[in-house]
Amino acid sequence: MRLALLSTYHEVCGIATYSEGLVHELESLDVDVTVLAPTLRPGVTARGEQPRRLWSHHDATKAEALHTFVEVLRARADLVHAQVNHGLYSAGFLGTLGALCTLARIPLIATLHGRQGGAEARRRDVDQLLRALLPAHLLVHNEAHAAELDRGRVHVIPHGIAVTRWQELDEAKRARGLDVRDRVIAHFGFLHPDKGIEEVLHALSEQRNVRYRIVGGSFPTPESQRYLGELRRLVSDLGLDDTTWLPGRFASREEVQAELAAADWVVLNYHTGSSQGTSGAAREALAAGRPLAVSTAPVFDDLREAAHTLSRPLTEDIGRMLSDRQLMQSATEKARSYALAHSWKRIAERHRALYERLL
Repeated sequence: MRLALLSTYHEVCGIATYSEGLVHELESLDVDVTVLAPTLRPGVTARGEQPRRLWSHHDATKAEALHTFVEVLRARADLVHAQVNHGLYSAGFLGTLGALCTLARIPLIATLHGRQGGAEARRRDVDQLLRALLPAHLLVHNEAHAAELDRGRVHVIPHGIAVTRWQELDEAKRARGLDVRDRVIAHFGFLHPDKGIEEVLHALSEQRNVRYRIVGGSFPTPESQRYLGELRRLVSDLGLDDTTWLPGRFASREEVQAELAAADWVVLNYHTGSSQGTSGAAREALAAGRPLAVSTAPVFDDLREAAHTLSRPLTEDIGRMLSDRQLMQSATEKARSYALAHSWKRIAERHRALYERLL
């Protein structure tokens, strides 16, 4: 079976990380994958072997869609699978690609990483993308998103988790230069006001000697750099310079996993989730095998069984999480059980079964 996968790839991007996990396991299932990617955005760092980069994100033209389809034909692909999020394609690009796939009788699948909602301009853009994808089979990560779409040919396959060897907590802390007696809270994900990091900082300012490891990068934009500066000023204003680690840069997956493995708890205190379909950051936390605490934001609804849901006041809840060994042990077991059930190997098997049905 030959698959053409359209996605960001081998670059600093959550969807690229998702696709890399999927491709690795699909290839072990004898799926021959050709990755076709958009051009690199300004300031974004490439990593690893680079795919063919063929279209210009949300400005992509119909001519670029035709050029991309030519590459699909050169790869002799049996199916085309596009990873879709707001800003990765234009509606004209996807509409042209869909029409060409229909003419060639090549099934087109589109995984939707974002949901409807947000600002008016975003809602309008997402509606246009969905209309352009009428020829496609849609794939989403949970039943709630599927119900929201209210159309046929929608398939549900959960987000995969890259399960690795789980370290003992003390071993992981020593590896990061931490004292095994340190109480450690970690955050993972892009730095954005929606992530609730400021609220966690305020809560930790009322705790004694809790280390906060903020594993997340800022974007190469003035707004993102300004926000990073605001976070660093807040850390100083709250007197948390000695206990807060905030490098503000993108880290390799190896470093991310090492940091998360050294945390007593990973805390994701999102406000809304910014119309994401589900949380890739939460899956990285679960991959580390550490207990996960998440907010009531809907983006975490499909993994409630794997996490502790934060309650208010946040200061008291974090204090209880750090002191209640039974709660920590229970949360660890739930996180690891969920991670194994949603490993990329199992998720790739479900993708391959879907491809076979469509063929």
